[in-house]
Amino acid sequence: MRAVIFDLGGTLLDYSMELKELLMLSHQSMTKYLVDKGFDVELDDVKNVSNRLYEAYTSFAETTFIEMEASTIYPAILYQLDIDDYANKDLIGGVIHAFYTPILDDYHMFKEVKEVLRILKAKRLKIGLITNNYSTDFSHRLLKKFDLENYFDSIVVSSEVSIRKPHKGIFLHSLKTLNVSHNSSIFIGDRLLEDVQGAKTAGIPCVWLNRNNMPLKPSDPHPDYEIHDLEELLGII
Repeated sequence: MRAVIFDLGGTLLDYSMELKELLMLSHQSMTKYLVDKGFDVELDDVKNVSNRLYEAYTSFAETTFIEMEASTIYPAILYQLDIDDYANKDLIGGVIHAFYTPILDDYHMFKEVKEVLRILKAKRLKIGLITNNYSTDFSHRLLKKFDLENYFDSIVVSSEVSIRKPHKGIFLHSLKTLNVSHNSSIFIGDRLLEDVQGAKTAGIPCVWLNRNNMPLKPSDPHPDYEIHDLEELLGII
């Protein structure tokens, strides 16, 4: 074993609030940012336009496994809000930052994460991270919030490589950046489709982190191992 590769959301970190409530806070933050910049926008319009475009984008991304960067998506939101300066990079960046700030504030780290990462580092294993997110900035803000960046030898965000889990390409890219082979690595994630199936397609042994004791159906992708918290991983590696 030379490398251990982790998923991020649901595996190392997670949000606490109901998603619907959290998105409302994000839309409020986004609306306030635009109003403070002098734009005449209403919360309901921001919410409706954002949700409509996000649903269309999510359907596209989950079908094609192509990931776009938020900075290429948010101009469409600004355009549909009748903001003439919709291509302004500073404005786009500010809107993205405002949208994700309440989400960032709500995220927590699972209690065992840093100790497990510390032990793996002490074993001189390479540690990688693969996460699906269309905001590279948000992913790195999350890692910085919990002081996690220095634990990883490789961080692969789907928006940076234009491909998302479960496509095997993002897993193979991670192996390449770590300079390891698929059979000398192991992947840990909480989602059966994106994580377990994706890793298996790339030929990487995989661990399903099943924190909520969900039953595994016969039709589900089957992991090589199943654990219920990350401390159990140390008994496998």
